[in-house]
Amino acid sequence: MSQPPHEHEIVMIGMVNVNRDNYLQGTVDVWRCRSCRRLFCDDKRYGEPLRPSVGFEEIGLNEQWAILTCTNIREVYMMSLGVEPGKKIAHTCKDGAPHEFTVLEDWTIAPDDGESVHRLFMVKDNINKHIEAGFYKLRMLK
Repeated sequence: MSQPPHEHEIVMIGMVNVNRDNYLQGTVDVWRCRSCRRLFCDDKRYGEPLRPSVGFEEIGLNEQWAILTCTNIREVYMMSLGVEPGKKIAHTCKDGAPHEFTVLEDWTIAPDDGESVHRLFMVKDNINKHIEAGFYKLRMLK
């Protein structure tokens, strides 16, 4: 049962830090509406200027917030986005290699055999925690 439309009263509830081999690469700020309990995310990557306003983009009613990480030997790219099982995610790595992933029933993506390591982390499971997206640590997990 969905909530009727209303004006959101958004408060910050935490963040998710994205690390590369224990070194902070960026943060996803996590916000929640006090009445409908929906989450909103806004990500900040080091080396990029701050946007003039906080995003508070809405995602589909059946979607949940996730963080897609793209890790190669030199860097980690991360972005927050709405996902649901069966959704296709188009992504282009910084080296220009295009990828398309399908979100699986367990809220993950199938690994591809490219030079970068791609993973999907659910925001709700990682609030006020850090996720490790470092190339060397991820390669050891395979």
